[in-house]
Amino acid sequence: MVKPLSFFDINSGPEMSNPAVREQVMETVRAVAEDLGYLIYEAGLLLKGKNSSVVVKIDGSAPISHSDCQAFSTELSRRLDEAGLLPDYSLEVSSPGIRRQLRSIEEFERFSGSPAKVIFREGDGQRVVKGRIGRVAGGIVEFHEGDKAIMIDFDAIKSANLEF
Repeated sequence: MVKPLSFFDINSGPEMSNPAVREQVMETVRAVAEDLGYLIYEAGLLLKGKNSSVVVKIDGSAPISHSDCQAFSTELSRRLDEAGLLPDYSLEVSSPGIRRQLRSIEEFERFSGSPAKVIFREGDGQRVVKGRIGRVAGGIVEFHEGDKAIMIDFDAIKSANLEF
């Protein structure tokens, strides 16, 4: 599953008047991820002429290593240069990190059994729990805080991060 790219624009540079450039960069990032077997956790593009910046966080079924980031960066840079999409740019490729934010029910399923911190709405307030992610089914995340199991509706979760 590839998450949509988010673009952060500053209105300068010739490529700003051409929305096709943004779409071509996005397609290039997606294609590299697909070809190399990665998922896009997050990506951003700052278009500012010769100071443009591409930032990508890659993910995968296995933990992301430095060499994964290097391989992705090398291939993405090669393809961007070949296409001549950006006059000059900086490129940053990284992983979501060990304290990554959990943003979807699929990520809760994927990290079932992992330690996490969850902030969720409860009644008129909110509650913070630290423990392990349990079973995920029907939009409900089972969360184990010590020997207690807490059932949390995914829609009530305000934020969640892994806590290794």
